[in-house]
Amino acid sequence: MAYAGKYLRARGQTAIIERDAPVVTKVSIKRSTRSNSDPGAREAFWEGLILAESGLQSGEIISINGVKYLIQSVDLDPASGELAFFSAKTNAVITQKRYMEYLDEHNNIVKGWDDINTNVPVFGMVVTAKLRQEDPGILDQTRYIIQAPKWINAKLLDRIIFVDEPDIHYQIESIDPLSLTGVVRIQLGIDVRGD
Repeated sequence: MAYAGKYLRARGQTAIIERDAPVVTKVSIKRSTRSNSDPGAREAFWEGLILAESGLQSGEIISINGVKYLIQSVDLDPASGELAFFSAKTNAVITQKRYMEYLDEHNNIVKGWDDINTNVPVFGMVVTAKLRQEDPGILDQTRYIIQAPKWINAKLLDRIIFVDEPDIHYQIESIDPLSLTGVVRIQLGIDVRGD
């Protein structure tokens, strides 16, 4: 066993990979940046090493001491033989809804918002004037940009509700599925559609 693996087993923090059958492993994690100009970035982005046997993948959620991180990318670190990862500390929990029409048992048309995914931890950013200058791809109506696991299978015009703000509804205006392997970048605008 290599030094890094021995170190992680002896000194690493316990991490839980949130899968259907959760995996308990060991991790070493630190901030990715020491930015002085953007304290939000300093708090949001983290990197580290995790045992290779964990099989960690982009888009998974890990929990360390009750704090959840969305894994953005994972690569084998040839020097240590373990997995190196970059992550974003989740700062919001969402419910994803989709407008559905279907027939009930009496052949009546039923319309409404069905829950597609609930209690999904995500990383979100408020769209500011500075962010609009740095990223010309942000749409005029975008209020938030979130990173979410790809498994949520987001579609344009899905409704997103932040668990902490249940009375305000957002709609998916744009989806970028290519920037990260297991993570989707979503632009949210205010949803003015009725219930």
